[in-house]
Amino acid sequence: MSDEVTKTEAPAHDPGRALLYAAIALAGVIAYANTLPGEFVWDDVSSIVLHEHVQDPTKALQLFREDFHAFGRGQGNFYRPLLALSFMVEYALARPQPGMEVSPTIFHIGNMAWHIAAALLLFSLLHRLRAPLFVAASVAVIYVVHPVHTEAVAYISGRGDPMAAALMFAALRCALLEGSLRARIVGAVLSGVFFTMAVLSKESAAIYPVLLAVVLLLAPTQGGDRPLRETWRGRLLPFGVALALVIGYGLVRTTVLQFATESQPLQTTFFGRLWDALAALALYFRIVFVPTGLHMERTLDGVPVWTAYVGLAILAAWILLIVAALRTRRKRIALGGLWFLVTWLPISGLFPLNAPMAEHWLYVPLAGMLLVFVELFAEATRPPVLRRMAPPVVYVVVIALTALTVDRNLDWRDNETLFRATLAHNPDSTRVHYNLAVTYEVLKQNPAGARRHFSRVIELYEAQKEREGDPSQFWDQEMEAHLSLGRIYLDSQQIDRAARHFQTLLSIAPTERTKPVLARAAVGMGRCLFAVGDTEQANRLFEQAVEWDPSLRGSGPGAAADSAATQTG
Repeated sequence: MSDEVTKTEAPAHDPGRALLYAAIALAGVIAYANTLPGEFVWDDVSSIVLHEHVQDPTKALQLFREDFHAFGRGQGNFYRPLLALSFMVEYALARPQPGMEVSPTIFHIGNMAWHIAAALLLFSLLHRLRAPLFVAASVAVIYVVHPVHTEAVAYISGRGDPMAAALMFAALRCALLEGSLRARIVGAVLSGVFFTMAVLSKESAAIYPVLLAVVLLLAPTQGGDRPLRETWRGRLLPFGVALALVIGYGLVRTTVLQFATESQPLQTTFFGRLWDALAALALYFRIVFVPTGLHMERTLDGVPVWTAYVGLAILAAWILLIVAALRTRRKRIALGGLWFLVTWLPISGLFPLNAPMAEHWLYVPLAGMLLVFVELFAEATRPPVLRRMAPPVVYVVVIALTALTVDRNLDWRDNETLFRATLAHNPDSTRVHYNLAVTYEVLKQNPAGARRHFSRVIELYEAQKEREGDPSQFWDQEMEAHLSLGRIYLDSQQIDRAARHFQTLLSIAPTERTKPVLARAAVGMGRCLFAVGDTEQANRLFEQAVEWDPSLRGSGPGAAADSAATQTG
């Protein structure tokens, strides 16, 4: 069946569309209302709570010159000034009183608003693509309540995904403005503005020109379907603007805005990445159709070998579906298929990334996938005997997905709940064990819980060293875990245990990376020696600590010890 205008398609000014916009927005509110009481979790601390520039409106321009995690642990390479600016606006609106913590509620409202905006703009875009109202509304409402988005919406620092997506959808909608030359120019300019805003919200929006090319090639014109050559003549302007902008963005990001980074991509061969990408594809389809067991720390460890073969079969079937849709002129199905393909490739793992997969990476690809399956469902229920069944099926799907989303949101209500829920699915994540240990030590004042998870961090790293055959290697979180355990044991007067952790660190060769850690370990070991009466050796260690880290210099050994203890906290 071709995509010619049919009676099932809505007229340009259908008053029922306003109700559908309201229904989509309401569905989004219902799905995410229980995120509003949630606390700041995970990277929210560095993104908002500790970000001095976000908290100072006079530093707005500085946000455009620095790494997004400038106040986090270590320098990254994330350039998201508009995301930081949105946090700045909300921080100002929250107006925290001096000495009081800012409430996260307004930030959660902001996340919900951006997510709903993305769904509404997707609905508008699909209407412009002449999708029947049933298809456009079904895609948008399933999109807004699908639990795979919870990491991007319930988690404040995940806002980059809905923010960039909403702006990309707005850019696509503007690029399809047609009519007079003036209208096309306005559309091209607006699409360029929205694309620029999108890529300044999250780097992954740089895929927009490729997605735009797919949409421009397959979108119907206002005057009906035209030959491909004629369609492209009228649509080269917005594509040219997007292409020029992405080239300029790439040049700037690789020169003046290239920040140092400690995050390294996974080191594997191309064939290894290909195998992982196929396995991840199969898992992505699984969590879209059966969105249970969602968590933020996904790996491919322990995934059966046959999973990659399933992924290969899915990829082959997907490509065949696109080819068949093009041959039978079902352009929206072809567009949805290509939409998913071009936005999945950058996050597939074929190109080196710092993780094999992540649920929030599906934020934009999911729109294309849903368009394909809802279009196929609409075709399957076209016979009169089945037509009445279509809306109830969608209602049931939406209700079920909403229930799953509401339940998943509860995992994000605070750090302890989030990290414990994640460890239930991935018990060997050093990062999550470390973050949970810090939560227990700093926020919960639970030294027993902190000790348990810091110890687990060290165990996991020791096992990794044994597998890799490099016992001399030490990771940052491993060293911090030794420091914290030493401090916890020292505070409980278990001097021998504390000394063992500090001594382990002092066996590491001093480098620019390790000297700050070694300085704190030297202070900790010095405190242990003071406790047993060895003042002379303790003083030597305090002097060594100051040599490694001059910021520890004070009026005497006690000052150095106090300063180091503060820094380790």
